[in-house]
Amino acid sequence: MGTILDLRRTDLRTNVLETPYWITSADIGIACDDLDTILFSFPVTGIIGPSYGSGLILIHMIAFECTTTYTANSDLLVGVGSIATDDITTDGTITDVDVDEYFETGDITLTTAAWSVPNGGDYLGLLVAGTYSAYAQIVPADSTVLCIEAQVTCDTTLAAGSGRVHALISVLPNVS
Repeated sequence: MGTILDLRRTDLRTNVLETPYWITSADIGIACDDLDTILFSFPVTGIIGPSYGSGLILIHMIAFECTTTYTANSDLLVGVGSIATDDITTDGTITDVDVDEYFETGDITLTTAAWSVPNGGDYLGLLVAGTYSAYAQIVPADSTVLCIEAQVTCDTTLAAGSGRVHALISVLPNVS
């Protein structure tokens, strides 16, 4: 028989939020042509959107849902950017970190209303390797706030197209 040190936490016995869960962006349409479009931001203290606290966010999967076909010769990248604070909105400034982290050129089918999941690039490489380094994990912050951003471009003027990004995330709590 041995002496026990019991470190079970009786205060952490309920699940207050389903995890993982899906978050869905607003529509990425013709107004987004040639702009850096913030889809999700991850602040500790949310001003525009939700607060994520000081835990860690794991991005398990990301998908694009094309709901209306885009103008021919369009491309859509989905990656990571940062904003100075979470109160930065339209006409503010974003710093591009890795604009094609999740979806690279040609990864998303824009000529058919269909679903696309990553089929190459940095993010898929992380998943295949079974690692959560780089931007498969995001640490919430109130300054230099990381964002998932989209960049849609077209050889001509973007006259049609819409879709949404869906991300399956878990928010790991910081219980210290």
